[in-house]
Amino acid sequence: MIMPKEGIMGDDHLTTTAAAGAVRRALLRSVVVLVLGVALVVVGGLLDAAAEDQRSGLLADGVRVPGVVVRVEEATRVTSASIDVRFAVDGQDRVRTLTLLVPDPPPRVDDRITLFYDPADPERVASAQAGTEPPAVLEVGYLVAASLGVVLVVAGAVLSVRWLRRLRSVRSHGWRPGTATVESQLARIGLDARGEVFVDTGRVRARTGRVLLGGSGSSAVIAAADGRVVAGREVPGPVT
Repeated sequence: MIMPKEGIMGDDHLTTTAAAGAVRRALLRSVVVLVLGVALVVVGGLLDAAAEDQRSGLLADGVRVPGVVVRVEEATRVTSASIDVRFAVDGQDRVRTLTLLVPDPPPRVDDRITLFYDPADPERVASAQAGTEPPAVLEVGYLVAASLGVVLVVAGAVLSVRWLRRLRSVRSHGWRPGTATVESQLARIGLDARGEVFVDTGRVRARTGRVLLGGSGSSAVIAAADGRVVAGREVPGPVT
């Protein structure tokens, strides 16, 4: 079979140029996922820093008052260590729970500590070792941004490396036209030139019909007539 310079695949109008462009777009999407993940990690760090700044502000500008530890709660797998402290504001005793941020030396019940509270919001209290929980929006925002950011960074990095390898493989080995028959995650591609190749596409099902097979080995790519690309790896054919 003689192919034009642009590699037009029969009547399906899929060219090798278009197929390579689809692989580059897949790589670009992976990089976008990676960049978005990094951005979310940064946002999470900024939210965490904002929460710490609030505590630092209390220590610097809050009203100083003596307090006493009335309860100590050990850390668990899902909760941080905390202490309950009693102190007085305008002659009225208050008891507040503070998250323990500096565990050494460990506080004990009846220990005397110096507290600092916000005169505009006495619910906000801090000490050199502990502080009340930051506003929920900061806490939730930090947890969501940091957790999702880490997931996207890992996924984006893995996908970017894999699609970059596939793009290089396509550039090295080119594209081979053929017809795909798909069963579950295994694509059987009868090549126009000669022979057939079996490609394991994992969870993503390839399209049947006319395709271009790009790259080789573990970096194979199947490009369908609609421009969709599916990654896979060449495997030995099933035993008959």
